[in-house]
Amino acid sequence: MPSPTKFPLDPLQASDTIFADAARRRAVMGVLESYHSNYDVPSEALQNAVDAVEDAGLLGLKGPHMIHVVVDLDDNWISFLDSGVGMDSDQVACAFAPHVSFKTASTVGGKPVKRQHLHRGYKGIGMTFLAYSTDDIRLHSKKGGIVTKARMRYGNSWAIGNRNEPALLVEDSDSSPLDSLSQGTYVRVQFSQRTRPKSLRHLAASIDVWDVILRTRTAVGQILLTSSEDVDEIEVDLTLRIGGQEDTHRISPSFLYPHEVVRLPPFRFLDLDDYYARHPEQSAPPSQFQRQDGVFLHWDKDRIVRELTEDQRTTYKTQLEQYKPTSYGFIPYQASVWGELNRVATQHKNRTHLDSGLLIAVNRQRLADVFDIDPSRFVTFSKNVLAIVHYHGAKPDHGRKTIDTESTQLAQRIGDRMVQYLARQRSFLRPPGEEDVPKLRQVERDHEDWKHNVRNHSESNPLDIPPIRYRSTPLTEQDVVGLFHQMCAIGVFPGARVYATSQSKTYDCLMDFDCATDLPGLSYDPEKSPLGLSPFVLGDTSTFGTHYLTVEFKNNLDGLIADLDGESPKQFDKVDICVCWSSVDSTFERYELEVLREENVDGRKYPGTTHLLHRDGVQKPMAVIMLKSVIQLMESGRMILPAE
Repeated sequence: MPSPTKFPLDPLQASDTIFADAARRRAVMGVLESYHSNYDVPSEALQNAVDAVEDAGLLGLKGPHMIHVVVDLDDNWISFLDSGVGMDSDQVACAFAPHVSFKTASTVGGKPVKRQHLHRGYKGIGMTFLAYSTDDIRLHSKKGGIVTKARMRYGNSWAIGNRNEPALLVEDSDSSPLDSLSQGTYVRVQFSQRTRPKSLRHLAASIDVWDVILRTRTAVGQILLTSSEDVDEIEVDLTLRIGGQEDTHRISPSFLYPHEVVRLPPFRFLDLDDYYARHPEQSAPPSQFQRQDGVFLHWDKDRIVRELTEDQRTTYKTQLEQYKPTSYGFIPYQASVWGELNRVATQHKNRTHLDSGLLIAVNRQRLADVFDIDPSRFVTFSKNVLAIVHYHGAKPDHGRKTIDTESTQLAQRIGDRMVQYLARQRSFLRPPGEEDVPKLRQVERDHEDWKHNVRNHSESNPLDIPPIRYRSTPLTEQDVVGLFHQMCAIGVFPGARVYATSQSKTYDCLMDFDCATDLPGLSYDPEKSPLGLSPFVLGDTSTFGTHYLTVEFKNNLDGLIADLDGESPKQFDKVDICVCWSSVDSTFERYELEVLREENVDGRKYPGTTHLLHRDGVQKPMAVIMLKSVIQLMESGRMILPAE
């Protein structure tokens, strides 16, 4: 039995490595400066907890193999309890020192570690970061039936030079949640004005959001990409204390993949692996598999090797053999689905824990950083793709931000191959820009289904503006075409003349404007004709006319931008007007959407234009007529039509 540790003590002197005072502070600050995320505390603590619990299972120690996270928003602290291997008093005494670790890359208690159980952390800086990122940390650990309880205060104050006296470990007199366990470790970190974040409420104030945080940003959310991975089951409980109330949930010890988010009515996410196991690969999937909200896939190492080029297989042969990469890919039909996924998962708006990009994972834990995918083609399409690449046994840097250059490059090549493959699956997806109407997402297997859906849509999205004959807001691009023509016929867009429309040509419509300048509604008036033209545009002539204008119809503006940035032959500078119902996204990369108001009315060149779409590097903007905005003006009584 080890001799009991005598407190108080300096953890930086308790280790075998002896530092001079200045060197100690530099060593600790070097650790702290490698961490920059609001999620580093739970990430580092749970990395240690999961390793310890798995080690307990490998050594055959008594269960349950569990982790319990408590988030106390009232007193602003977070704690982590695990039933892992635990530490003796001598190990507790030096656990906070830099580069002191009781784990190795290949053994547990002197026993070899199975490849799938490689430790996530063994560099000996995680506990240093936890201890010196705060001014109050408790560390309790139980091993061999003996509980060692320690507390250290003012670690951060000493590290940043605000305190000369060293931070000392003292015996903690508080009770310990380890009393009911055979072995394990308990860590509690107090947050304050000196910590990142200052307040845990800044991260989340509901248990749903904390559930998603733990599953997407820490080792609790284990990334298991193939069914062959043999891992021990860990029970994970999460308790949130707020306003004197306490709520506890059992959470899944696995990464929250986008396709797993459950909504009522449900998303339509297609498993491509399952689909192609039952169907030959073809360009046009059956109708019942079309109009998906998203598609996803998994690749094992052999499939990755097949997808890479011959040069890539040669270049990255070492990484492919040594790290056995696996990968996951997901693409929604448009960017707004990411916002909906986060809203559903967290029950809150404006939370971003699920998003596109390249995630690299090592030993079933994601790295902290998210990388942009570097695609060889389909650049705009790639902005919505999530690619996760997992390695067994790669070596992350101290802050778990990245790995060696060659492995990062291989992950990029895998991400690119996924983008190219997913781009070929676009026929499964709903058209970009189609407004999300969840109640209508059921598959329309026959004519009666279609009639039922259309009736439901008209009841929930009515349109009643005589003499317009449409009964509901547009569901499809064809509805936008029909509604626009009806509005032209009753004079909403003075002088509009349509020559022809086409579904088979590159562009949709050819039209112009030709009328007298005194035609009602043509001249701008903020109360009677807010979509009219300014005197500057009309000039001093008696007639107003344009050249032949190329028009594109879209249900939403997002669809046109997807065409322009994709493989479509459409060109921005060839489109004079986009007529659409609305816009799902408000911002687009390389584009700026400008709302036309009284102060910039001179920018309106064609009657009815509600917005201008600017593109980087193109001088002339595109006119946009958003029919939803026009309808809102008509409903407000601010547009006086000729028929009236």
